[in-house]
Amino acid sequence: MENITTWLFRVTNIRLIIGMCVVYLIFPLFLLPNIINTGSVGPLDLLIWYNQDSLYEILTSYGETIRARYIIGLLTVDLAYPIFYGTLLTMILALIIKNFSIPFYKKIIFIPYVVVLFDLTENSILIFLLSTYPTKHPVIADTAGFVTATKWSGFAIIIMILIYLVVYGIRRRQSKATNNAP
Repeated sequence: MENITTWLFRVTNIRLIIGMCVVYLIFPLFLLPNIINTGSVGPLDLLIWYNQDSLYEILTSYGETIRARYIIGLLTVDLAYPIFYGTLLTMILALIIKNFSIPFYKKIIFIPYVVVLFDLTENSILIFLLSTYPTKHPVIADTAGFVTATKWSGFAIIIMILIYLVVYGIRRRQSKATNNAP
């Protein structure tokens, strides 16, 4: 793990992040809407939370064709997407810590992979529920909603960490500049 951490801090730079952001945009702007096109209802992954009743109502509204297409999307694009955004967020955290010289526990950069784990778990549960529809699995359906809510909570925590690190880094730089001023 130490080698991976060291490597990430060494290779991460602003050009790499910008390039990854451009590639990232391909997912939400092109790949996901075209492969996981669930019509006006929208994909379950984008909901903040749902319970078994709302989940099965949505699955019913999808119809057989959309449910089949959604499974393909979850097994292809939405398998790569979480890994990609997790790596991007990890590199953004590394860049902030590196550029601001923040004396922070360096392995914090791997927190986005916790969200990736929840996203991939969510996808696995949704694939099961979509492929076994119309059979109902109430506990698993409620678990899917909980995992989805946990994923989004993880994103909120990551955003808060990013904001904290940037504010901390800026204040630290300002403090050093003030202390070094004649």
